[in-house]
Amino acid sequence: MNTRVSLAAAAVLLTVSLSAQGLPNFTGTWTLDAAKSDFGPIPPPESIVMVIDHKEPTLKVNVTQKTPMGEAANDSTYTTDGKDNINKMRSPAGEQDVKSTTKWNGKTLTTSRTIEAQGMSIGIEETWDLAADGKVLTINRMLKTPQGDFDTKITLNKK
Repeated sequence: MNTRVSLAAAAVLLTVSLSAQGLPNFTGTWTLDAAKSDFGPIPPPESIVMVIDHKEPTLKVNVTQKTPMGEAANDSTYTTDGKDNINKMRSPAGEQDVKSTTKWNGKTLTTSRTIEAQGMSIGIEETWDLAADGKVLTINRMLKTPQGDFDTKITLNKK
């Protein structure tokens, strides 16, 4: 009986391991490449540093962003299983809960979230793509605001 349970557990672990193979791993420290980024109508930050700990299906992300208004740091945890995640976001306006869902679409990681800012709802659709050499992370965002939709692209280099 114990042999059957052990074999079944090993089979499950092997299946989980095989299913995660081939997916990008975003672990590392990433810095903004401003020349390759496009912030659309938003003033670009002076710097962005992302520290990511990615152990599939969990991503722990620390983002530090420096702007003329000061520096802000946020810690978030996401799961790539499509389930709801709730994280706190700090901004000059204060702290708020941000609900999101994250899942894989092939080798692209997609996240959908909605935030409330200055009395309006902003939808954000985000994709993360890792270059084949693992040294460049590109984050494309579509922001949906009452004033209209726009896209941004953040390019980050691995330290």
